Amino acid sequence: MGKSMSEMKKRLMKNPKFQKEYESLEDEFALVHALIEARTRAGLTQQQVAERMGTTQSSVARMESGSGFPSLTSIKKYAEATDSKIDINLIPA
Repeated sequence: MGKSMSEMKKRLMKNPKFQKEYESLEDEFALVHALIEARTRAGLTQQQVAERMGTTQSSVARMESGSGFPSLTSIKKYAEATDSKIDINLIPA
């Protein structure tokens, strides 16, 4: 017990099946991280973001947990609520 998340991730990434699945979700993890970072930077709670978006705190929590994939409209509302801009880049694989 007492292992950090990074230590656990490092250990799990040695498993090829885990690594492949993790990498397939990389974009989702990046979006979740960006959402939480924007809210934290704005100094807002999930409830405050929800009120600014005209939605519920549980909807914001779902967006931030990565369960499901939010629409671009929802992401735009989240960005506006956190005084952020969206920057989408498509790069060669």
